Amino acid sequence: MPHRVYIEKLARFVPSDAQTKPDVSFVPMLTRRRLSYLSRMVVLVSEQVSKDQNGNKLSPCKVTFSSQFGEISQQLKISQTLIDTGTVSPAHFSLSVFNASIANASILEQNTAGYSAVFSGKDAFITGLADCLAALESEDSDTRTFIFADELIPETYAPVAGVPYPNAVCAIALRLTTDESKADQTLKNVDVSSQLANLKMLRNNFDTAAEQALAFLCAIDMQRL
Repeated sequence: MPHRVYIEKLARFVPSDAQTKPDVSFVPMLTRRRLSYLSRMVVLVSEQVSKDQNGNKLSPCKVTFSSQFGEISQQLKISQTLIDTGTVSPAHFSLSVFNASIANASILEQNTAGYSAVFSGKDAFITGLADCLAALESEDSDTRTFIFADELIPETYAPVAGVPYPNAVCAIALRLTTDESKADQTLKNVDVSSQLANLKMLRNNFDTAAEQALAFLCAIDMQRL
């Protein structure tokens, strides 16, 4: 019988008029300057779920990362540079690959447990969460983190992106566990597998994976004790 999965830690970043940019002032300046908007969101929520309520580091665990668009703004810069100059900086290229944001987060946290990156278009949130739950069921560890993030796509791509513009923007991190004793008591009523099943049934109602993520957040907030 499948294990019940609980939320140990939850973090989110949704841009608002009050806070348009993720606060990553804890990142060393030289590194911070190189981080894209997407990477900043991922680094922020990853950092928040890697600590307990007293700010102490939790044991590192494997991570599943997913995104619909990945480092799309960085990729556009690379393409523009290639068109203009015919060359690409290896350093800039390394920051434009799909998994750059979760790689940055893992390096900053010195998390050597490993991660997987899931790309599945507009179902990225659903598929990524399913991948994380499957890993929890099949592996020995009782804890795994799921991180989803998408930034605003460049306006240049709006006519061909296939989604409404401006698109939904958010980052969410869930430190999940099969150990009930580790569960966040305010989220103990949340059945993550059931919420995933509900999202799958409603998948045609969403234009983007970020909309799926926001719907998930709304659903679990309604169940918070």
